[in-house]
Amino acid sequence: MANNVKAASETKKSVRFFCITLAILLVSSIFIWGFQTSWGDITIERVTLTGDNGCTISTLVYLPKNATNENPAPCVLIMHGRSNQGHSNDTWSMELARRGYVVLSPDLSGGGESDVTDRDQQAIIVTKYADTLPFVQQGALNLVGYSAGTGTCLSVYRAMPDKINSMCQVFGPFLQFVAGGFEDVDTNYCLIKSTADQYDWDFLGDPAACLAWVEEQAGIGTIQPNQDYDRNGHVFRYSQIDGTLHQTGNISGETIEEIVKYVTSVAPAPVSMASNDLVWFPQQLFSGVACVTMMFALAALVNLLMQTRFFGSIANPVPVKEPRHGAKAWVLDILFATVIPALIFVHVSAYVMKWTGAGTFWSKFLTSNNLNGIMGWLLVIAAIGVVRMVIAANGRKKAGVASSMGTFALGADGDSSIDWRKPGKSLLMGLIAIVFFGTWMGLLEGFLGIDYQVWNLSTYVELVPDRIVRAIPYVLIIFSVMFIGNMNQRILPSTGNERRDLWIAVAVNTVLTASALFVVLLIQYGGSMIIGTGQTIIPQIDIWGTGVNKSCGALDFAFGYCYMMGGTTGVVTYLYRKYGNIWCGVLPCAIFAGCFTLASMTLVA
Repeated sequence: MANNVKAASETKKSVRFFCITLAILLVSSIFIWGFQTSWGDITIERVTLTGDNGCTISTLVYLPKNATNENPAPCVLIMHGRSNQGHSNDTWSMELARRGYVVLSPDLSGGGESDVTDRDQQAIIVTKYADTLPFVQQGALNLVGYSAGTGTCLSVYRAMPDKINSMCQVFGPFLQFVAGGFEDVDTNYCLIKSTADQYDWDFLGDPAACLAWVEEQAGIGTIQPNQDYDRNGHVFRYSQIDGTLHQTGNISGETIEEIVKYVTSVAPAPVSMASNDLVWFPQQLFSGVACVTMMFALAALVNLLMQTRFFGSIANPVPVKEPRHGAKAWVLDILFATVIPALIFVHVSAYVMKWTGAGTFWSKFLTSNNLNGIMGWLLVIAAIGVVRMVIAANGRKKAGVASSMGTFALGADGDSSIDWRKPGKSLLMGLIAIVFFGTWMGLLEGFLGIDYQVWNLSTYVELVPDRIVRAIPYVLIIFSVMFIGNMNQRILPSTGNERRDLWIAVAVNTVLTASALFVVLLIQYGGSMIIGTGQTIIPQIDIWGTGVNKSCGALDFAFGYCYMMGGTTGVVTYLYRKYGNIWCGVLPCAIFAGCFTLASMTLVA
């Protein structure tokens, strides 16, 4: 009787936990939609186009109420960067749409929902389509490019120069250099530079060198940043933005304001609004709440499924382990979880990128070279973890202490073999989680036109079959890393309160797992911000011998993996402390992280 009462109470708590997470997601979604659409004044739709070769190009369309067939509005097309997709620049899209511009933000090859093909041709197709819309001012389109998208904008301009009214190139001097310069651009043109841009540093040099190259290309003499000049009858501006990195353009208020200022100066806004009247911060705030809540919702869903008889059979008594405490335990944990991984990141990721690059055997399966750098580094960390476990096992053997499945968090104390029903049912829970959250994100996209993104720290978008298929090898890698990393769950000394002990364990394991990437990012990007020229503290590696850095792409992905690996480790720890094994946590988390965090980014660059 007492057990039935306890089970009913636990089920009630699980239902409440799950409902609370869904309520937070729902409220956050309403606010995100409200900020992105000015509470219904803007409609966000997704349009799928077909190219001459049969490829599909998907694009987001922000349509403000003022844009009608009778009163066409100016149009802005935003071309995203390499590791992004159409939603990546929602902060820019919504600020321009709030001012009455029709905004098209396409998914270009390798990101979002478009086919994998030539991104320049995709952008040209979308731009030509925009010029046919009856509610758009035709023949006077405005291009905004970010990072790799700045090169895309140049290709679009060169394909249809008579249709382009202006170009605003954000954080792309190095791409303009790689693309052959902009001497031939004869339209309104703005180039925005982040002073601490690592890519500019590698290709062009410090801000002074970048300015000298821009002056040479512009051909109008000495240029003062952030001022307008006449260039063949068009407005030319070279802007420098301090306090940003290459990766932070879509969450830099100063950058967003500069984009708005320039676009409105060369294509007057239908809706009058101050350039500093921005809503990107609250939009990102509620997106952040939603992103974090998604991790809690995953834990809550698995926890709820575990209340059923079928899935509940996975559980076993939490294995009894000797608490690890004292200075030595902390030093070892920090050494192997933070210090060593941080020290080896640049070199390991660089050479993995070289060995799995285009044309190699591995590139057939591991389609994202920058992502490969992160994955290879994670596998090296996992290998270090295996060595630690072997050493610990030998120590227990010498001490006469028997090991069991409980020792490795795979079963109950005394179990000598794996009960394969447990990983099988855990896999099923992972599939249920993907169907549930994939449906949730699909409904958000379909009815509200939004997703959950905070900068490039965390990203959840509608799932697309092609991207899921490409993500499978990475899901397997993430599973392996999570599996090994969580087999040796550290047990901290008890505080006497079981609930408090659980959340302390979640917090400690989350922080330790995320700490290595956090330290690397702090050193590289924090140091670069302090230096202010784009130079990094730890020199990047010229892995292809071209004379310029080609290895820092992996670090661009590190922001998301700091969040993803830390967050999912917290989920695994929570479920382990409740149900006595890591199966019910690791498999759902690996599938969840792979399909959302990986499939939402580019898998071909």
